[in-house]
Amino acid sequence: MPSSPTTIPVPFWQRLRAITLYPVRGAAFYSLLALTLASLLGMIPVIGWLVSILVWVGAHKYAFEILRATADGRMEAPEVVLGTDDGVVTRLIGMQLIFIAVIVLAMVFGGPIIGLATIALIAFLQPGCVMSLAIDGSLSHALNPATPLGLVERIGWPYLAVFGLLFVIQASMFTAAVWLAGVMPPVLADLAVTAVAFWALFAAFHLMGYLVYQYHEVLGYVPSGADALPGRHTPDADLLAEAEGYVRDGQLGTALELLRGETRSRAVGLDTHDLYHRLLRQDGNAAALSEHAREYLNLLLLEKQDRRALGLLRESLDADPDFVPMQVAHAEQLVERARLAGQGQLVLDSLSALLRAHPRHLSAPRWGLDAALLMLERGGRDDDARALLAQARERCEDDELRDKIEAAAKLLPAPVEA
Repeated sequence: MPSSPTTIPVPFWQRLRAITLYPVRGAAFYSLLALTLASLLGMIPVIGWLVSILVWVGAHKYAFEILRATADGRMEAPEVVLGTDDGVVTRLIGMQLIFIAVIVLAMVFGGPIIGLATIALIAFLQPGCVMSLAIDGSLSHALNPATPLGLVERIGWPYLAVFGLLFVIQASMFTAAVWLAGVMPPVLADLAVTAVAFWALFAAFHLMGYLVYQYHEVLGYVPSGADALPGRHTPDADLLAEAEGYVRDGQLGTALELLRGETRSRAVGLDTHDLYHRLLRQDGNAAALSEHAREYLNLLLLEKQDRRALGLLRESLDADPDFVPMQVAHAEQLVERARLAGQGQLVLDSLSALLRAHPRHLSAPRWGLDAALLMLERGGRDDDARALLAQARERCEDDELRDKIEAAAKLLPAPVEA
């Protein structure tokens, strides 16, 4: 019978040095550096303010990925994934705007005392709201005052300690900003202050993510990372240990045969599929990698691991532009998730692969219309869009859809004659 975890995450107060240094290590440091340099574009006349907004949106997007990766037990900073937003960062920004609006209204209608009290209350509840948003992605649930108060009740005094640490991080950022502005030339000071601000943002979100990870049981959250629960015992633990032992001994082929046999003979967990897929990629067997990706995608969708599924789909299409999931319904589901996440290129590549694999499918005209509209938005592929619309119009049996196809065709410029 599976045993419960034999160890628990190290308390966050024993990882303060690691939390402080997190933003200047690995992928987090390169992201911090890239975003800081990109902030220089904010000095461009007229459009500089727009560039600055985009840089800060990108920083918050990456910070939220840090929070979620940490909450899932992955202590290494995530790779840059600025194109994989599933809408939750938009909701995070919406939350901040709502907080600002509430503070302004409190100041206007309640006076300075009520306004300051509102600021203090929001500052106290905000970490809980952000963690709630990371757990379930619901903005309305996160904004319900009962939600962060419930987190405070379940976590207890450590929440107060984290609130204090977040205050220290922000205070350190402001103190450093004032000092740097006084001792450095203007442009260098702006860069240094921006870098410190990004450090504070990344460290704060890593800290909040670690609080979710440390108290995942009382919060009802199940970390999804492969190393999320140290000391855990799963039905595949022995299998994983045996396969990893073969890999360490240089017997990649033996490890692959072992995992291939297990995945084909019984239902195995995500950890096993993840290891098998990584080893197939290492082995360079493109056909086996593509075949397993279809099976792995099905399982990820069943387990509601949408972000991982989109990442696997992107990887598979990069390796094979004709890759399609095992089931058309799953392919359409992934296309919709990619659309919601703002991954237009992944939507277009997936639709193009679907059209090549299933040109006579009843939904093919709709796929062709959607792909053509994306090509029109991106520009430079008018001929491809025209061909897709002509094919869709020829095979379409729905009058309403045919009208939409005709309307899209009218948006195209006339073809250039040779």
